[in-house]
Amino acid sequence: MPQDSRRNCHTDESYHPDRFLSICKFNTQNNTTVINDNGLRIDGRSSSDSRPIFLETGFVTRSKGSSYIEIGNTKVICACYGPKQLQSKDTGLRKGVLSCELKYASFASAVHKTDQANMLEKEYSVLMVDALSPCIILDRFPKAQVDIFVTILEDGGSAFPAAITAASLALADAGIELYSLAIGASLQQHKEWALVDPTHEEENMVALLGECTGSLCIAYMPGLSQVSMVSQQGYITHQQLSQGMVTLIELCKDVSTLVRRCLVNSIQRKGQQESSVGD
Repeated sequence: MPQDSRRNCHTDESYHPDRFLSICKFNTQNNTTVINDNGLRIDGRSSSDSRPIFLETGFVTRSKGSSYIEIGNTKVICACYGPKQLQSKDTGLRKGVLSCELKYASFASAVHKTDQANMLEKEYSVLMVDALSPCIILDRFPKAQVDIFVTILEDGGSAFPAAITAASLALADAGIELYSLAIGASLQQHKEWALVDPTHEEENMVALLGECTGSLCIAYMPGLSQVSMVSQQGYITHQQLSQGMVTLIELCKDVSTLVRRCLVNSIQRKGQQESSVGD
């Protein structure tokens, strides 16, 4: 019997959508707040604490360099390719070209992907070029291009700063010469509180409560003690902006130590593999 294409195929079992959207809701009857009276957030962190982080390299075997990062429930994978020769029409360039593409996986969040999410991917891709270009010694590969592909596997909050850190780690793993690593960090302003490394639940709760005044995201180069990218949304006072920059820079310095340790472990692991093959 031929299949009726007008029918929507579905599984034998189905579930109500509210089961998957529970993380995007909060219980107003229990007076749920972003920060309780003790100054602690939903997951027990203080406003200045970040989530545990996991870093690894070499996940994409066919790429020149790759990285994987987990920050809480946020999971990001990145692959780096190149440098490769540009087309003949671009041979007049004396510096290399950086190309970044950021995509959300279809299963990255409980909310269905919309056209607005596609626009956000394009915006983040442009911001990644701004954040990473000052870190790379582009003069080393003129008339060539480096491609970076970032996929957000799960959006548990602060996914874009994690993507910046993952891309920088992938560049270093690929052997691209850098002035410095680039570390991403973000915060969300909630009344008088600056929530460092906000989770997806906190972002949604703050938006629903209508108590978010603005958000701040930076990319910091610890090797040069310079900020390569700043992105601000909403309204933040000058004092909040200054204090937020200082807080995020300190967080980036702490994360850079973990990134360097991950690179050292990766180099040692590769050296052991080469020595075992030689024997």
